Amino acid sequence: MMRAVKAVLITGLLLPLGACAAWQKEPPPPVSAPVDPYAAVRPATASVGVTMPDANDFQHSWDISTYVLRVTQFGHMAPLNGGVAFVGDSLTDWARWNEMFPDQRVRNFGIAGDTTVGLQHRLSQVIDARPAKIFLMIGTNDVEFSRIPPDGIVANIVAMVARLQAGVPGVKIYVESLLPREPKWDAKVRTVNALLGPAVEKSGAAYIDLYPAFVKDGRLDPHLTPDDIHLSGDGYVRWRNILRPFIGNN
Repeated sequence: MMRAVKAVLITGLLLPLGACAAWQKEPPPPVSAPVDPYAAVRPATASVGVTMPDANDFQHSWDISTYVLRVTQFGHMAPLNGGVAFVGDSLTDWARWNEMFPDQRVRNFGIAGDTTVGLQHRLSQVIDARPAKIFLMIGTNDVEFSRIPPDGIVANIVAMVARLQAGVPGVKIYVESLLPREPKWDAKVRTVNALLGPAVEKSGAAYIDLYPAFVKDGRLDPHLTPDDIHLSGDGYVRWRNILRPFIGNN
């Protein structure tokens, strides 16, 4: 009799536990993405004639917003018809080029988070500005998260050089090497640069190798960066001093 009572008690204890375990294994209900009631009226790059890259071409969700904000601004700017255009990603975007070269007419076409793919989509805006000189640095974000191999990164850059040459006859294009960054990316950065220099020179553009002036022990010189990729004030001063002879008069 006692064995039967024990069996009933044990079964009574185990059933709730088993039921709880089974409940825990059930998948959570799907979570619906919030619906933006203003989606139809949000700013879009199409409003200024630029096709938006695929969302998968961006590393972070906020890079998408940054791209839209910058591109829609560029679309409302009058042509330079001369002057200097700086084109690239955050390294270009976060520089105060007009203050570093106060005697020049300057436009900053940098967009933080941009890649060779993103720049291809908006290159028409640089062409429409009709600058006399273009300083182009792009590709470090491709190195980090894109599945594009080094030769593909270089091919994208060379293709953009050709488009700029055709779109702005007589423009002087300076393609700058990638800067060093964290050691884990150094081999890929150096591979891109090794391919980029000869390819750019073959295209008829000028190549500026910045890498040696910024590298220290296989990484971006820690004296010049707060985060191993972006430049401090001293870093931008060094970059400015390298570019100064190429800027000239416009």
